[in-house]
Amino acid sequence: MVHVDDINGRRVITAQNSLKGACSVGHVRLSAMIIKRVEKAENVWRAMETAPHVTLHQTYDWARAWATLPGLKTLVVLVSLDGRPAVLLPLEIVRKFGVRVARLIGSPHSNHNAPLYSDRFLAEADAGMMDELLETLSALNIPADVLALDKLRPMAGQREEPLLAFRHVESQNASFQLPLKADFAETLSQINAKRRRKKFRTSERRLEPLGGYRHITANDDAGAQRLLGEFFRQKSLRLSEQGLPDVFAEPGVHDVFARLASFSANDGRPVLALHSIEIEEDGVKTLLAVAGLTRKDAHITCQFGSVDDRTVPDASAGELLFYLMIEQACADGADCFDFGVGDQRYKRSWCPVETAHFDVFLPLDNRGAIAARAMAAVVRAKRLVKTSPRMRTVANRIRALTLKEKPASEDAG
Repeated sequence: MVHVDDINGRRVITAQNSLKGACSVGHVRLSAMIIKRVEKAENVWRAMETAPHVTLHQTYDWARAWATLPGLKTLVVLVSLDGRPAVLLPLEIVRKFGVRVARLIGSPHSNHNAPLYSDRFLAEADAGMMDELLETLSALNIPADVLALDKLRPMAGQREEPLLAFRHVESQNASFQLPLKADFAETLSQINAKRRRKKFRTSERRLEPLGGYRHITANDDAGAQRLLGEFFRQKSLRLSEQGLPDVFAEPGVHDVFARLASFSANDGRPVLALHSIEIEEDGVKTLLAVAGLTRKDAHITCQFGSVDDRTVPDASAGELLFYLMIEQACADGADCFDFGVGDQRYKRSWCPVETAHFDVFLPLDNRGAIAARAMAAVVRAKRLVKTSPRMRTVANRIRALTLKEKPASEDAG
């Protein structure tokens, strides 16, 4: 049974959807449906994620892993254009600022967020269609007051990000990229090749008295567990020293990364590839640096990294690991090594490209309208602190006094 309603003078259709328990709503050209279980959307999701403009953070396997966090309410919104899948929004519902917030699944741990779009939608998504999209979503009864879409990049492939047609605010953090060339020497030429090679040779010389080093990668579940465990240990220690909260210690996060790095859970092709610098002294093996990489098509993203800067403090093991991973990425045909969000000195030293991110807050009801303005104001304030050296210094000192720690450094790891 189909019911035709009227919203703001436009014809809107609501209907029971073929997927059990789902309901659809929309304009004559745009229709939307809620799929209550992530698994029910797998087929259409995997079909849409093959598009080259879709990044790793929008893929089914990435989001499905984060959807397993304990107590997390998730759903998928599928928007169709003339009956064909056009926009897919995998959402988690959380409470912030006293309101219900819908955001993309895994947002806090993703380096880039965006819905999945069809090529046709990207080609036709003008301001009018985006207004209709918002009206359609508002009529869908998503169990949230505001839709918060953060860390949006300016472009979706070769086209502008459609959501930036709405009012938006620049995120407090940019991301940093190193374009990769087929020739590693050409890649290094973008970032002072002579200095890079000198640092690499220095690291190798300082590890020679310990018998040298090995660049290792996890190749089974046991190896993945070992490298992940050491990363969590190193990162926890580093964040504690900097007076920062350990986001990796939140409930369920270890399990999510273990799932992403698992060979058995991913048919032998883990989403997360783990790399490390290992040394061995008197029969004892030590991991000096650990990094986790993901790859979608030719785009590699460093999801995290950590360094043991006590065992061989002057070896710059983190820099050594990046050098070797980037060299391997060039040989493997990748065209971008993405260091992800967050402004740190080591990222700037590697990356000639800085990409601004933007946040969009779309109200779904009257409470959401107030919350959207408040959330945008918070982002502006955070960006002001981060982009002002003086205010950032003051904020670090206040945090250090509060936690009885010294101000956080900006070194790698």
